[in-house]
Amino acid sequence: MFKNLCNNFFKLTRAKVKKIHVFVSLVLILSTFCGTLTAFAEGLYQVKVVIDGKWYVYNTMDMKVSEFFEDKNIEIFEKDTVDTNLNTTINRNMTININRAEKVTFLIDEKKEVPFVTNNTKVGVVIKEFCEETNQKVYLEEGQSSASNVKNGMIIKVSSFKEEIKTKEEQIPFETKTVENPNLPEGKVNVKTKGVNGVKEITIKEIYKNDELQSTEIIKEEITKQPVTEIIEKGTKKNTIKTEKGTFVINQKISMKSTAYTAGPESTGKSPGDLGYGITASGMKAQKGVVAVDTKVIPFGTQLYIEGYGYAIAGDTGSAIKGNKVDVFFDSYNEAIQYGVRNVNVYVLGEKVA
Repeated sequence: MFKNLCNNFFKLTRAKVKKIHVFVSLVLILSTFCGTLTAFAEGLYQVKVVIDGKWYVYNTMDMKVSEFFEDKNIEIFEKDTVDTNLNTTINRNMTININRAEKVTFLIDEKKEVPFVTNNTKVGVVIKEFCEETNQKVYLEEGQSSASNVKNGMIIKVSSFKEEIKTKEEQIPFETKTVENPNLPEGKVNVKTKGVNGVKEITIKEIYKNDELQSTEIIKEEITKQPVTEIIEKGTKKNTIKTEKGTFVINQKISMKSTAYTAGPESTGKSPGDLGYGITASGMKAQKGVVAVDTKVIPFGTQLYIEGYGYAIAGDTGSAIKGNKVDVFFDSYNEAIQYGVRNVNVYVLGEKVA
C-alpha cells in the first residue's frame, strides 16, 4: 500500500505540486497574521478624553500620557489643567479630563487692553490673579459683578489705582497713679515719678483713584516708646503739735493778733466780790488757759495751741475781740502787761494722739 502511495505521489504533475506549495504558504501566512492580530489586540487600549465636557475616544498602544497627547495631536496650552499626570502610563479604560483655560481681555482705564489667560471661573478671582501676575493694581469698574462667571473672549473693564504706605507717630498719654505716703504730712502731695508720654508708630495704606483718596487702612501699629506712669504721693501723716496737755492733731492754723487780760478791774472792770467776777462768757472759770475769741471764727470749747502762750480753750469773748483776734488770760496784771500785743499762730486742735 505504501508502495502504491509513493507511486501515486510521484505521478503528480509539476502544476499540481506548485498548487500545493501555494496552499501551504497561505496557511503559514494566515497563521502568522492571526497571531500578530491577537498580540496587537492584547496591547491596544481605549482611552476617553474629556475636553471642557466634550468626549473623545481613542485607541492607543501602551505609552505615557504625554506621548499619547503628542501621538493624537492633543495640545495642552498655558494654564490648561489635566487631571492626570503626564508621566502616567496609559491603562485600560482610562479617562483623562482636560479643562481649557479661558482667554480674556482686561480693558484698563478705558484705553489699555491687556490679554490674559486664566483657569479661574469667577471675575473677582481672575482680577486678583491678574494683579498678582502682572504687578498691576486694578479694581472692577461699576456695573460689573465680581461673582460673574468667566467666559472665553470676555472683556473685563477695570480701573487702575495706586497705594501709598505712610507712617505717622501718635502720643500715648501717660497714666497717673496716686499712692499714700505715711511719712508725708497730710494734705501734702509729692510727684515721686514724673509721667512721660509714650509713642506709637502707625503704618497706614492709602488708596487713591484719579489722585483722590478713596480709603485708608491701618496695617500696622507698634509702640516705639512705652509711656511712664506718673506716681503722685499723697501724705497721710497727721500734722500734730505737742502741748503741755499732750500731742494733738492740728486741724487748722490761723494767724491772729493776740492781747492779754486778767479778771481784775484793769481788764473787766470788776473786782473780787462783784457779781460775775472771775466767770467767763461761756460760764467757765477765768484762769490760765482760757482765752477770749470771736465765736464766729472759733466756737466756744475749741481746743487751741497759741504760740508763746500754750494750750488753751476758747471760753470767753470781749467787745474788742472781733475777727482774727485772741485775748489770752493771765492770773496777774503784770503778766498781762509783759505779754503785751503780738502776732501769733493759733492752732485749732483736733484729736489727741498721745
